[in-house]
Amino acid sequence: MNVPEKKSKARQRSFYLTSALVLAALLGGCSDDSNDQPEPQPIPPAVPTGGLIGIALVFPEHRPDEGYLHIRAFDTYDVDSVAAESSIAFSDTGQGIPFEIELPEGNYGIALVINDQDSVDWDDTASFDLSRIYHCDLGAPNTPCNPDGIAITENTDSLINLTLYAPDQNRDLFLQPRTLNVAHGAGQGERPDFTLLAYENLQSLGPHIVFEADINGSADNIPVVMHDSTLDRKTNFDELNCPDKQPAPDDKHFTHNDCGRISALTFDEIIEYDAGYHWTQDSGETFPYRDQGLTAVSLESLFLRFPDAHYVIELKPEEDDGVGSFTQEDLDTAVEVAQLINDYRMGHRVTVASFTDEIVKHFRQQDDEILTAFSEAEALPLMLAVFSGDDAYEIPEPAGEFLQIPETYSLDGLNLNLVNENNVDFLLSVFDLRVHVWTINDDEAMDRMLALENLSGIITDYPEKLMQRMGGEGDGAQ
Repeated sequence: MNVPEKKSKARQRSFYLTSALVLAALLGGCSDDSNDQPEPQPIPPAVPTGGLIGIALVFPEHRPDEGYLHIRAFDTYDVDSVAAESSIAFSDTGQGIPFEIELPEGNYGIALVINDQDSVDWDDTASFDLSRIYHCDLGAPNTPCNPDGIAITENTDSLINLTLYAPDQNRDLFLQPRTLNVAHGAGQGERPDFTLLAYENLQSLGPHIVFEADINGSADNIPVVMHDSTLDRKTNFDELNCPDKQPAPDDKHFTHNDCGRISALTFDEIIEYDAGYHWTQDSGETFPYRDQGLTAVSLESLFLRFPDAHYVIELKPEEDDGVGSFTQEDLDTAVEVAQLINDYRMGHRVTVASFTDEIVKHFRQQDDEILTAFSEAEALPLMLAVFSGDDAYEIPEPAGEFLQIPETYSLDGLNLNLVNENNVDFLLSVFDLRVHVWTINDDEAMDRMLALENLSGIITDYPEKLMQRMGGEGDGAQ
Protein backbone atom coordinates (compact mmCIF):
# COMPACT_ATOMS: atom_id res chain seq x y z
CA MET A 1 0.00 0.00 0.00
CA ASN A 2 1.52 3.28 -1.04
CA VAL A 3 1.45 6.15 1.38
CA PRO A 4 -0.32 9.19 -0.14
CA GLU A 5 1.79 12.25 -0.82
CA LYS A 6 2.12 14.31 2.34
CA LYS A 7 0.35 17.65 2.13
CA SER A 8 0.75 20.77 4.22
CA LYS A 9 -1.92 20.69 6.89
CA ALA A 10 -2.79 22.98 9.79
CA ARG A 11 -2.11 21.06 12.99
CA GLN A 12 -5.34 21.42 14.90
CA ARG A 13 -6.45 19.27 17.82
CA SER A 14 -9.83 17.78 17.08
CA PHE A 15 -12.04 17.52 20.14
CA TYR A 16 -14.59 14.80 19.58
CA LEU A 17 -17.91 16.52 20.23
CA THR A 18 -21.38 15.10 20.38
CA SER A 19 -22.92 14.14 17.09
CA ALA A 20 -25.79 16.58 17.48
CA LEU A 21 -23.52 19.59 17.91
CA VAL A 22 -21.27 18.59 15.04
CA LEU A 23 -24.23 18.04 12.73
CA ALA A 24 -25.68 21.39 13.78
CA ALA A 25 -22.46 23.10 12.82
CA LEU A 26 -22.28 21.20 9.54
CA LEU A 27 -25.84 21.86 8.48
CA GLY A 28 -26.68 25.12 10.24
CA GLY A 29 -23.46 27.08 9.95
CA CYS A 30 -22.07 29.36 12.63
CA SER A 31 -24.16 32.50 12.07
CA ASP A 32 -26.97 33.36 14.47
CA ASP A 33 -28.91 35.04 11.63
CA SER A 34 -29.53 31.97 9.52
CA ASN A 35 -32.45 33.62 7.68
CA ASP A 36 -30.03 35.97 5.93
CA GLN A 37 -27.95 33.14 4.56
CA PRO A 38 -28.48 31.86 0.98
CA GLU A 39 -29.88 28.39 0.51
CA PRO A 40 -27.12 25.75 0.21
CA GLN A 41 -26.40 24.97 -3.42
CA PRO A 42 -25.33 21.51 -4.54
CA ILE A 43 -22.13 20.94 -6.42
CA PRO A 44 -22.86 21.13 -10.17
CA PRO A 45 -23.43 17.69 -11.67
CA ALA A 46 -20.25 15.95 -12.73
CA VAL A 47 -19.43 12.56 -14.08
CA PRO A 48 -18.37 10.32 -11.16
CA THR A 49 -14.72 9.36 -11.44
CA GLY A 50 -14.19 7.28 -8.32
CA GLY A 51 -15.94 5.67 -5.41
CA LEU A 52 -16.09 6.13 -1.66
CA ILE A 53 -16.41 2.65 -0.17
CA GLY A 54 -16.67 1.92 3.51
CA ILE A 55 -18.31 0.22 6.44
CA ALA A 56 -20.38 1.90 9.15
CA LEU A 57 -19.64 0.24 12.49
CA VAL A 58 -21.82 0.30 15.59
CA PHE A 59 -20.90 -0.55 19.19
CA PRO A 60 -22.68 -3.72 20.37
CA GLU A 61 -24.69 -2.00 23.09
CA HIS A 62 -26.20 0.41 20.55
CA ARG A 63 -26.90 -1.93 17.62
CA PRO A 64 -30.46 -1.72 16.24
CA ASP A 65 -32.07 -4.85 14.81
CA GLU A 66 -33.00 -3.02 11.61
CA GLY A 67 -33.28 0.46 10.16
CA TYR A 68 -31.73 2.77 7.59
CA LEU A 69 -28.25 4.14 7.10
CA HIS A 70 -28.34 7.60 5.50
CA ILE A 71 -25.21 8.96 3.84
CA ARG A 72 -24.32 12.50 2.78
CA ALA A 73 -21.03 13.48 1.12
CA PHE A 74 -20.05 17.16 1.14
CA ASP A 75 -17.23 19.30 -0.16
CA THR A 76 -14.52 19.27 2.50
CA TYR A 77 -13.84 22.97 1.87
CA ASP A 78 -17.52 24.02 1.79
CA VAL A 79 -19.77 21.97 4.03
CA ASP A 80 -22.94 23.45 2.53
CA SER A 81 -22.10 21.98 -0.87
CA VAL A 82 -23.68 18.53 -0.93
CA ALA A 83 -22.18 16.19 -3.51
CA ALA A 84 -24.26 13.03 -2.99
CA GLU A 85 -26.83 11.43 -0.72
CA SER A 86 -28.01 7.86 -0.30
CA SER A 87 -30.05 5.65 2.04
CA ILE A 88 -29.55 1.93 2.72
CA ALA A 89 -31.92 -0.44 4.52
CA PHE A 90 -30.26 -2.94 6.86
CA SER A 91 -31.36 -5.79 9.08
CA ASP A 92 -28.07 -6.59 10.84
CA THR A 93 -25.19 -4.43 12.08
CA GLY A 94 -23.03 -7.13 13.62
CA GLN A 95 -20.37 -6.92 10.90
CA GLY A 96 -21.05 -3.28 10.06
CA ILE A 97 -23.12 -1.74 7.26
CA PRO A 98 -21.32 -1.52 3.90
CA PHE A 99 -21.87 1.62 1.83
CA GLU A 100 -20.65 3.00 -1.48
CA ILE A 101 -21.02 6.38 -3.20
CA GLU A 102 -19.75 7.49 -6.59
CA LEU A 103 -18.26 10.97 -6.54
CA PRO A 104 -16.51 13.37 -8.90
CA GLU A 105 -12.82 13.94 -8.36
CA GLY A 106 -12.27 16.10 -5.30
CA ASN A 107 -12.03 16.15 -1.52
CA TYR A 108 -14.98 15.28 0.66
CA GLY A 109 -16.29 14.85 4.17
CA ILE A 110 -19.06 12.43 5.00
CA ALA A 111 -22.07 12.37 7.34
CA LEU A 112 -23.66 9.07 8.40
CA VAL A 113 -26.96 8.75 10.25
CA ILE A 114 -28.99 5.74 11.43
CA ASN A 115 -32.71 5.94 12.18
CA ASP A 116 -35.82 3.82 11.62
CA GLN A 117 -37.15 5.86 8.68
CA ASP A 118 -36.45 5.47 4.96
CA SER A 119 -35.59 9.17 4.75
CA VAL A 120 -33.85 11.68 6.99
CA ASP A 121 -34.30 15.37 7.77
CA TRP A 122 -30.70 16.49 7.98
CA ASP A 123 -31.75 19.60 9.93
CA ASP A 124 -33.55 17.58 12.63
CA THR A 125 -30.59 16.29 14.59
CA ALA A 126 -32.86 15.12 17.42
CA SER A 127 -34.16 12.36 15.15
CA PHE A 128 -30.73 10.78 14.74
CA ASP A 129 -30.40 7.58 16.75
CA LEU A 130 -26.74 7.16 15.78
CA SER A 131 -24.52 9.43 13.70
CA ARG A 132 -20.98 10.31 12.67
CA ILE A 133 -19.45 13.28 10.87
CA TYR A 134 -15.97 12.85 9.43
CA HIS A 135 -13.66 15.80 8.73
CA CYS A 136 -15.45 18.65 10.44
CA ASP A 137 -14.10 20.94 13.13
CA LEU A 138 -16.30 23.30 15.17
CA GLY A 139 -13.21 25.10 16.43
CA ALA A 140 -12.63 26.79 13.08
CA PRO A 141 -15.94 28.43 12.04
CA ASN A 142 -14.58 29.93 8.82
CA THR A 143 -13.07 26.65 7.65
CA PRO A 144 -15.18 24.05 9.44
CA CYS A 145 -13.48 21.06 7.81
CA ASN A 146 -9.80 20.33 8.01
CA PRO A 147 -8.00 19.80 4.73
CA ASP A 148 -7.97 17.57 2.91
CA GLY A 149 -10.75 15.17 3.76
CA ILE A 150 -11.42 12.03 1.76
CA ALA A 151 -9.66 12.24 -1.60
CA ILE A 152 -11.48 10.92 -4.67
CA THR A 153 -9.26 10.56 -7.72
CA GLU A 154 -9.94 9.34 -11.21
CA ASN A 155 -10.62 5.61 -11.57
CA THR A 156 -9.71 4.82 -7.97
CA ASP A 157 -11.69 4.00 -4.85
CA SER A 158 -11.13 5.50 -1.41
CA LEU A 159 -11.74 3.14 1.49
CA ILE A 160 -12.80 4.29 4.95
CA ASN A 161 -14.42 2.64 7.97
CA LEU A 162 -16.30 4.84 10.42
CA THR A 163 -17.98 4.22 13.76
CA LEU A 164 -21.40 5.67 14.56
CA TYR A 165 -22.23 6.92 18.05
CA ALA A 166 -25.28 7.68 20.16
CA PRO A 167 -25.53 11.36 21.17
CA ASP A 168 -24.63 10.64 24.81
CA GLN A 169 -21.93 8.07 24.07
CA ASN A 170 -18.36 8.68 25.23
CA ARG A 171 -16.03 8.19 22.27
CA ASP A 172 -12.82 7.95 24.28
CA LEU A 173 -12.41 4.25 25.04
CA PHE A 174 -9.12 4.60 26.88
CA LEU A 175 -10.55 6.48 29.87
CA GLN A 176 -13.79 4.53 30.18
CA PRO A 177 -14.26 2.10 33.10
CA ARG A 178 -13.90 -1.07 31.04
CA THR A 179 -11.25 -3.63 30.27
CA LEU A 180 -10.06 -3.10 26.71
CA ASN A 181 -9.16 -5.87 24.28
CA VAL A 182 -5.85 -4.67 22.80
CA ALA A 183 -4.74 -6.64 19.73
CA HIS A 184 -0.99 -7.19 20.10
CA GLY A 185 0.66 -7.25 16.69
CA ALA A 186 -2.82 -6.54 15.27
CA GLY A 187 -3.78 -10.00 16.52
CA GLN A 188 -0.61 -11.77 15.42
CA GLY A 189 -1.72 -15.14 16.75
CA GLU A 190 -4.69 -15.11 14.37
CA ARG A 191 -3.44 -13.20 11.30
CA PRO A 192 -0.03 -12.11 9.91
CA ASP A 193 1.05 -9.33 12.25
CA PHE A 194 0.66 -5.69 11.30
CA THR A 195 -0.71 -6.40 7.82
CA LEU A 196 -3.79 -4.80 6.32
CA LEU A 197 -5.42 -8.24 6.43
CA ALA A 198 -4.95 -8.33 10.21
CA TYR A 199 -6.35 -4.84 10.73
CA GLU A 200 -9.35 -5.54 8.49
CA ASN A 201 -10.07 -8.60 10.63
CA LEU A 202 -9.89 -6.49 13.79
CA GLN A 203 -12.36 -3.93 12.49
CA SER A 204 -14.77 -6.74 11.62
CA LEU A 205 -14.80 -7.72 15.31
CA GLY A 206 -16.25 -4.34 16.28
CA PRO A 207 -15.24 -0.88 17.49
CA HIS A 208 -14.23 -2.05 20.98
CA ILE A 209 -11.11 -3.82 19.69
CA VAL A 210 -8.02 -1.61 20.13
CA PHE A 211 -5.42 -1.76 17.35
CA GLU A 212 -1.75 -2.00 18.27
CA ALA A 213 0.89 -0.51 15.98
CA ASP A 214 4.64 -0.81 16.62
CA ILE A 215 6.58 1.88 14.79
CA ASN A 216 10.00 1.95 13.13
CA GLY A 217 11.13 4.84 10.93
CA SER A 218 12.14 4.22 7.31
CA ALA A 219 15.03 5.93 5.52
CA ASP A 220 12.56 8.51 4.15
CA ASN A 221 11.17 9.12 7.68
CA ILE A 222 7.87 7.30 7.20
CA PRO A 223 6.57 5.57 10.34
CA VAL A 224 6.38 1.90 9.31
CA VAL A 225 4.17 -0.46 11.32
CA MET A 226 6.45 -3.36 12.25
CA HIS A 227 7.73 -4.81 15.51
CA ASP A 228 11.36 -5.34 14.49
CA SER A 229 14.01 -2.87 13.42
CA THR A 230 14.83 -5.20 10.51
CA LEU A 231 12.79 -7.10 7.94
CA ASP A 232 14.41 -10.50 8.42
CA ARG A 233 11.94 -12.12 10.85
CA LYS A 234 8.74 -10.80 9.27
CA THR A 235 9.33 -10.79 5.51
CA ASN A 236 11.23 -12.67 2.82
CA PHE A 237 13.94 -9.99 2.67
CA ASP A 238 16.65 -12.28 4.06
CA GLU A 239 15.86 -15.17 1.68
CA LEU A 240 16.20 -12.81 -1.28
CA ASN A 241 19.10 -10.62 -0.17
CA CYS A 242 21.13 -12.18 2.63
CA PRO A 243 20.70 -15.94 2.93
CA ASP A 244 23.99 -16.16 4.84
CA LYS A 245 23.01 -13.62 7.50
CA GLN A 246 24.48 -13.89 10.97
CA PRO A 247 22.37 -13.76 14.14
CA ALA A 248 22.28 -10.57 16.15
CA PRO A 249 25.26 -10.19 18.51
CA ASP A 250 24.70 -11.06 22.16
CA ASP A 251 24.66 -7.39 23.18
CA LYS A 252 22.03 -6.52 20.58
CA HIS A 253 18.30 -7.05 20.60
CA PHE A 254 17.21 -10.33 19.02
CA THR A 255 15.40 -8.38 16.31
CA HIS A 256 18.50 -6.50 15.22
CA ASN A 257 21.15 -7.32 12.66
CA ASP A 258 22.30 -5.75 9.41
CA CYS A 259 19.91 -7.70 7.19
CA GLY A 260 17.19 -5.39 5.97
CA ARG A 261 17.32 -2.55 8.45
CA ILE A 262 14.12 -0.55 8.14
CA SER A 263 16.01 2.67 8.80
CA ALA A 264 18.19 1.99 5.72
CA LEU A 265 15.28 1.34 3.33
CA THR A 266 12.66 3.65 1.86
CA PHE A 267 9.02 2.80 2.39
CA ASP A 268 8.62 1.92 -1.29
CA GLU A 269 11.50 -0.54 -0.94
CA ILE A 270 10.05 -2.05 2.24
CA ILE A 271 6.66 -2.83 0.67
CA GLU A 272 8.34 -4.88 -2.07
CA TYR A 273 8.69 -7.75 0.43
CA ASP A 274 6.18 -10.38 1.53
CA ALA A 275 4.92 -9.56 5.04
CA GLY A 276 3.08 -12.89 5.29
CA TYR A 277 6.09 -14.99 4.38
CA HIS A 278 7.08 -16.30 7.84
CA TRP A 279 3.65 -16.41 9.50
CA THR A 280 2.56 -19.85 10.61
CA GLN A 281 0.22 -21.41 13.17
CA ASP A 282 1.62 -24.92 13.06
CA SER A 283 5.32 -24.48 13.92
CA GLY A 284 6.34 -23.99 10.33
CA GLU A 285 4.58 -26.90 8.66
CA THR A 286 2.52 -24.52 6.54
CA PHE A 287 2.72 -20.84 5.63
CA PRO A 288 -0.80 -20.02 4.42
CA TYR A 289 -0.24 -16.33 3.69
CA ARG A 290 2.86 -16.54 1.53
CA ASP A 291 2.52 -14.92 -1.90
CA GLN A 292 -0.83 -13.37 -1.00
CA GLY A 293 0.28 -9.79 -1.66
CA LEU A 294 0.65 -8.84 2.00
CA THR A 295 3.05 -5.98 2.68
CA ALA A 296 4.07 -3.73 5.53
CA VAL A 297 1.80 -0.74 6.10
CA SER A 298 2.43 2.80 7.24
CA LEU A 299 0.82 4.44 10.26
CA GLU A 300 -0.61 7.10 7.96
CA SER A 301 -2.35 4.49 5.81
CA LEU A 302 -4.02 3.06 8.94
CA PHE A 303 -5.26 6.49 10.00
CA LEU A 304 -6.71 6.97 6.51
CA ARG A 305 -8.42 3.59 6.34
CA PHE A 306 -9.49 3.27 10.00
CA PRO A 307 -9.91 6.83 11.34
CA ASP A 308 -12.36 5.75 14.04
CA ALA A 309 -10.25 2.95 15.48
CA HIS A 310 -8.38 3.33 18.77
CA TYR A 311 -4.65 2.65 18.73
CA VAL A 312 -1.88 1.70 21.13
CA ILE A 313 1.22 2.97 19.33
CA GLU A 314 4.65 1.81 20.48
CA LEU A 315 7.74 3.71 19.32
CA LYS A 316 10.54 1.21 18.80
CA PRO A 317 14.25 2.12 19.18
CA GLU A 318 16.88 1.30 16.57
CA GLU A 319 19.18 -0.14 19.29
CA ASP A 320 22.19 0.43 17.05
CA ASP A 321 24.58 0.33 20.01
CA GLY A 322 22.92 -2.47 21.94
CA VAL A 323 19.84 -3.06 24.06
CA GLY A 324 18.33 0.19 25.31
CA SER A 325 20.16 2.45 22.89
CA PHE A 326 18.43 4.78 20.46
CA THR A 327 19.30 7.10 17.61
CA GLN A 328 18.43 10.61 16.49
CA GLU A 329 16.30 8.98 13.79
CA ASP A 330 14.21 7.38 16.54
CA LEU A 331 13.53 10.83 17.98
CA ASP A 332 12.70 12.13 14.49
CA THR A 333 10.19 9.30 14.07
CA ALA A 334 8.54 10.28 17.37
CA VAL A 335 8.11 13.80 15.98
CA GLU A 336 6.60 12.47 12.76
CA VAL A 337 4.17 10.23 14.69
CA ALA A 338 3.01 13.18 16.83
CA GLN A 339 2.43 15.22 13.69
CA LEU A 340 0.44 12.43 12.03
CA ILE A 341 -1.73 12.06 15.14
CA ASN A 342 -2.57 15.74 14.98
CA ASP A 343 -2.88 15.93 11.19
CA TYR A 344 -5.44 13.14 11.24
CA ARG A 345 -7.11 14.36 14.44
CA MET A 346 -6.45 11.12 16.31
CA GLY A 347 -5.42 12.70 19.62
CA HIS A 348 -8.30 11.18 21.58
CA ARG A 349 -7.93 7.78 19.95
CA VAL A 350 -4.34 6.86 20.73
CA THR A 351 -2.07 5.94 23.60
CA VAL A 352 1.64 6.19 22.75
CA ALA A 353 4.30 4.09 24.47
CA SER A 354 7.99 3.27 24.32
CA PHE A 355 10.22 1.17 26.53
CA THR A 356 12.92 3.76 25.91
CA ASP A 357 12.72 6.67 28.34
CA GLU A 358 14.27 9.27 26.05
CA ILE A 359 11.91 8.47 23.18
CA VAL A 360 8.67 8.72 25.15
CA LYS A 361 9.84 11.93 26.84
CA HIS A 362 10.72 13.39 23.45
CA PHE A 363 7.28 12.46 22.17
CA ARG A 364 5.58 14.20 25.11
CA GLN A 365 7.47 17.37 24.24
CA GLN A 366 5.70 17.41 20.85
CA ASP A 367 2.20 17.28 22.37
CA ASP A 368 1.65 16.76 26.08
CA GLU A 369 -2.11 16.25 25.66
CA ILE A 370 -1.76 12.91 23.83
CA LEU A 371 -2.10 9.98 26.24
CA THR A 372 1.13 8.08 26.88
CA ALA A 373 2.33 5.07 28.84
CA PHE A 374 5.24 4.99 31.27
CA SER A 375 8.65 3.98 29.98
CA GLU A 376 10.41 1.07 31.68
CA ALA A 377 12.62 3.52 33.61
CA GLU A 378 9.52 5.37 34.84
CA ALA A 379 7.56 2.23 35.72
CA LEU A 380 10.18 0.46 37.87
CA PRO A 381 10.44 2.97 40.76
CA LEU A 382 6.67 3.46 40.70
CA MET A 383 6.02 -0.27 41.05
CA LEU A 384 8.52 -0.49 43.91
CA ALA A 385 6.50 2.24 45.64
CA VAL A 386 3.33 0.24 45.01
CA PHE A 387 4.86 -2.88 46.55
CA SER A 388 5.83 -0.91 49.66
CA GLY A 389 2.44 0.82 49.86
CA ASP A 390 4.07 4.25 49.51
CA ASP A 391 1.13 6.48 48.65
CA ALA A 392 3.35 9.57 49.06
CA TYR A 393 5.54 8.65 46.09
CA GLU A 394 5.80 11.61 43.73
CA ILE A 395 5.72 10.72 40.05
CA PRO A 396 8.18 12.88 38.08
CA GLU A 397 6.52 15.21 35.59
CA PRO A 398 5.59 15.05 32.82
CA ALA A 399 4.20 11.57 33.18
CA GLY A 400 1.93 9.19 31.33
CA GLU A 401 -1.56 8.00 32.11
CA PHE A 402 -1.00 4.24 31.67
CA LEU A 403 1.32 1.49 32.73
CA GLN A 404 1.82 -1.22 30.14
CA ILE A 405 3.45 -4.00 32.12
CA PRO A 406 3.69 -7.82 32.22
CA GLU A 407 1.82 -9.84 34.80
CA THR A 408 5.14 -10.91 36.30
CA TYR A 409 8.61 -9.36 36.15
CA SER A 410 12.03 -10.69 37.13
CA LEU A 411 14.19 -8.19 39.06
CA ASP A 412 17.63 -9.38 40.21
CA GLY A 413 16.43 -12.97 40.19
CA LEU A 414 13.27 -12.18 42.16
CA ASN A 415 9.98 -12.85 40.36
CA LEU A 416 7.45 -10.12 41.11
CA ASN A 417 3.72 -10.35 40.49
CA LEU A 418 2.98 -6.87 39.10
CA VAL A 419 -0.61 -7.24 37.97
CA ASN A 420 -2.99 -8.31 40.70
CA GLU A 421 -6.09 -6.83 42.29
CA ASN A 422 -4.24 -4.95 45.04
CA ASN A 423 -1.68 -3.35 42.72
CA VAL A 424 -4.21 -2.41 40.02
CA ASP A 425 -6.58 -0.85 42.57
CA PHE A 426 -3.72 0.98 44.34
CA LEU A 427 -2.42 2.49 41.09
CA LEU A 428 -5.88 3.71 40.12
CA SER A 429 -7.04 5.02 43.49
CA VAL A 430 -3.77 6.63 44.63
CA PHE A 431 -2.10 7.71 41.39
CA ASP A 432 -5.04 7.74 38.92
CA LEU A 433 -3.05 5.42 36.67
CA ARG A 434 -4.53 2.66 34.53
CA VAL A 435 -2.87 -0.66 33.74
CA HIS A 436 -2.60 -2.53 30.45
CA VAL A 437 -1.13 -6.00 30.97
CA TRP A 438 0.88 -7.89 28.33
CA THR A 439 0.97 -10.41 26.70
CA ILE A 440 -1.99 -12.56 27.83
CA ASN A 441 -2.66 -15.51 25.50
CA ASP A 442 -3.88 -18.64 27.31
CA ASP A 443 -7.40 -19.13 28.63
CA GLU A 444 -6.45 -19.33 32.29
CA ALA A 445 -4.45 -16.10 32.17
CA MET A 446 -7.27 -14.32 30.32
CA ASP A 447 -9.79 -15.36 32.95
CA ARG A 448 -7.41 -14.32 35.74
CA MET A 449 -7.01 -10.85 34.23
CA LEU A 450 -10.71 -10.44 33.45
CA ALA A 451 -11.43 -11.00 37.16
CA LEU A 452 -9.57 -7.74 37.98
CA GLU A 453 -12.35 -5.17 38.04
CA ASN A 454 -10.18 -2.07 37.54
CA LEU A 455 -7.80 -3.47 34.92
CA SER A 456 -7.95 -1.14 31.90
CA GLY A 457 -6.56 -3.32 29.14
CA ILE A 458 -5.48 -6.83 28.21
CA ILE A 459 -2.90 -6.97 25.43
CA THR A 460 -3.14 -10.28 23.58
CA ASP A 461 -2.06 -12.03 20.39
CA TYR A 462 -5.54 -13.58 20.25
CA PRO A 463 -8.18 -10.80 20.32
CA GLU A 464 -10.92 -13.03 18.88
CA LYS A 465 -10.40 -15.60 21.63
CA LEU A 466 -10.31 -12.89 24.29
CA MET A 467 -13.47 -11.34 22.83
CA GLN A 468 -15.31 -14.62 23.31
CA ARG A 469 -14.17 -14.86 26.93
CA MET A 470 -15.32 -11.26 27.48
CA GLY A 471 -18.83 -12.09 26.34
CA GLY A 472 -18.63 -12.67 22.60
CA GLU A 473 -19.39 -9.14 21.39
CA GLY A 474 -16.05 -7.43 21.89
CA ASP A 475 -17.71 -5.02 24.30
CA GLY A 476 -15.31 -5.44 27.16
CA ALA A 477 -15.74 -6.24 30.84
CA GLN A 478 -17.62 -3.65 32.86
